[in-house]
Amino acid sequence: MSNKMVLVKEDRDPLRMPSSVVEVSALVPWGDLDPVYAPTTYNINASSESSPFPVNPTLNKKIILWEGDITQLRVDAIVHSTNENFSERSPQSDSILEKAGPELKTELLEEIQECKTGDVVVTSGFSLPSKMIIHAVGPIYSMKFQTASENALHNCYRKILEKAYELKIKTLAVSVINSVRRNYPPDEGAHVALRTIRKVLELEALKSGFLETVVLVVESADSGIYEVLLPLYFPRNKKEERAALLQLPAGKTYGLFGEPVHPERQIRIIDNPHVISDSDCSVIDLSSHFDAMNDSAFTHMQDDLDQQRLLGARPDPPPSIYPSDSKEIHNQARRCGWSEHQRPPPLLAGGGRTADGEFSPPRRAVTRGASSNQLPRVPSVLPQWCLS
Repeated sequence: MSNKMVLVKEDRDPLRMPSSVVEVSALVPWGDLDPVYAPTTYNINASSESSPFPVNPTLNKKIILWEGDITQLRVDAIVHSTNENFSERSPQSDSILEKAGPELKTELLEEIQECKTGDVVVTSGFSLPSKMIIHAVGPIYSMKFQTASENALHNCYRKILEKAYELKIKTLAVSVINSVRRNYPPDEGAHVALRTIRKVLELEALKSGFLETVVLVVESADSGIYEVLLPLYFPRNKKEERAALLQLPAGKTYGLFGEPVHPERQIRIIDNPHVISDSDCSVIDLSSHFDAMNDSAFTHMQDDLDQQRLLGARPDPPPSIYPSDSKEIHNQARRCGWSEHQRPPPLLAGGGRTADGEFSPPRRAVTRGASSNQLPRVPSVLPQWCLS
């Protein structure tokens, strides 16, 4: 007799009263449920790509999808989704704080007091059937900071699992961290949760393998989303694996732990930056970018175009002359008998002293206009009597 895929719900007695404690052994693992295929027009056998989440019966045995009250589970640890100062009011949070007893609230509000977004803290389970409580703070979702929100949510789930392996927990009940009260889209949050759980379980299974069971505790609003998305990350046969290739988010890259990776934001670090081969270097031609700035306000360091028009075009700066050469030109001009109001021939740039201490005539003519405070000009060839 085949097992039909159903969502495992909490056990109830004939009087419709929920049982006080739910044993994990009474729940059906994900791998023991038969797949349900939705009709589709796609040819799921046409794709030649390999799935990033292949069939893994061992992982499928560890996952349980359960709708119910997380405070009733007898596990090593449960996850409490809360805010930074542990004051969030939600049905699940209120239930955990109430059933655990006043000791939990005292420890959170007076001793721990704060937990950063994307981080976790651990306390005792107190009066709950679970031994420990892992308190996790999910992000507030914003379209403007979508990447930051996704990274923070990924860190939440990753740190929950890493803490479970660190404490050698065998059974863990994970609630939905992404909250609609914090504007996080339920479907996007489910993708982050399942992808991170799958990747961390794969990596940690190669090391220690302490964690035996992960119960995904969902509310009725999230149960349908997780039923649809679980086969994408935990396929139970090759048909589900091939079908997942058509439904997984496209155009995104993920790291070793399922974290989102953005190649355009990465930098390349070279072991020895002083020795770089030609293959490591790229040349970018920026000349086209500067052509449009030749006569702009930016090139004149003038940010007000109207003010620049009022001031008029700025004259080009006079050619630079060494102070010793300037003094020599003044002395020779006086010896030649030129007055300040006379306009001698243009100055030839490039003149200076020779090795013998004589003044050599300039070589390059400067034809630009000079202001009233500019040095007087000298001819290219000085008369012999001026040099004597």
